[in-house]
Amino acid sequence: MEPSRRRARPALAVVAAAALASAACAHAPEPKLSFADAGLLPAVEPDGPVLPPAKIPAPRKVASEPADGPPVDPALLRFAADARARRVRLPAAREFPDEVVTAWTTFGEEIDRYLARPLPQTPLLELVRARVTLEAEWDYDVRRFGRAPDDLGAAQAGRIARLARRVETVHALRQGLFPKRPAPRIGWPIERAGLSSTFGQRIDPIDGTRRMHYGIDLAADIGRVVFSAAKGYVVRAGWIRGYGLLVEVRHPGDLVTRYSHLSRLLCAPGDALEAGQALGLVGATGRATGPHLHFEVWESGQPRDPLAWLGEREHDGAAGN
Repeated sequence: MEPSRRRARPALAVVAAAALASAACAHAPEPKLSFADAGLLPAVEPDGPVLPPAKIPAPRKVASEPADGPPVDPALLRFAADARARRVRLPAAREFPDEVVTAWTTFGEEIDRYLARPLPQTPLLELVRARVTLEAEWDYDVRRFGRAPDDLGAAQAGRIARLARRVETVHALRQGLFPKRPAPRIGWPIERAGLSSTFGQRIDPIDGTRRMHYGIDLAADIGRVVFSAAKGYVVRAGWIRGYGLLVEVRHPGDLVTRYSHLSRLLCAPGDALEAGQALGLVGATGRATGPHLHFEVWESGQPRDPLAWLGEREHDGAAGN
């Protein structure tokens, strides 16, 4: 074979190889675009496995779990009774005596433990009763014993504020979760009175038997003015066995309020009353162990807990305010 023909074979081989390579490239598929390259997913997987959704929902009982401790009502009534006894036993002063400071400190710690409970474990009425008791008994002690230590006063103000915020929270949640027609509001029938007995079953203070208490008792001095809780008209005013001097007022919405153990009547049957109008004076007539106002609320012929109606209104003034 001639040398020139031998040299042409390698050149042809190179050309053929290049052509094959070009054809292969022409038919090779383009690499697929990943979701990460398109910006739809992160290029790097997150650390750890992905947490799947829970298959079993939380049990309903979590929202109504049992309280960590007993109801706060017995503690409130015990403290109020002890506070009244101290004000009778101890002389008036310009500063809180050590005994009073100790009592308030211990009681404050008990309220702090109560407020540390989850929201479902602090019912609205308990919160209202706690706030009423703290404000009223503190006011009585300041008037009797004078100035309280600054740190004790600051702690007391903080607890009252926390109770007020929790009352507002519970009420807001009730409105948001259970939209219902709100109950008519009624005013407090007496200015800044201490809560000495609540609505419901109790041991009768006179005969020691267990019986139903159809209202609340608001401790106050004889002669304090009692106001009508809402606009209405007097249907009864006079002496009723057990109740002593009593005023019964009928309001719109088939609502009735009663004010008993009065020392004097300032109205008569048939009188029209505006909310906050005076109707009598605090006394101890009838079946009573001391001066106080026994206040009842009846709706459609059924007794109701007055605090459920009074709890949403400020009570640092007259009922009509």
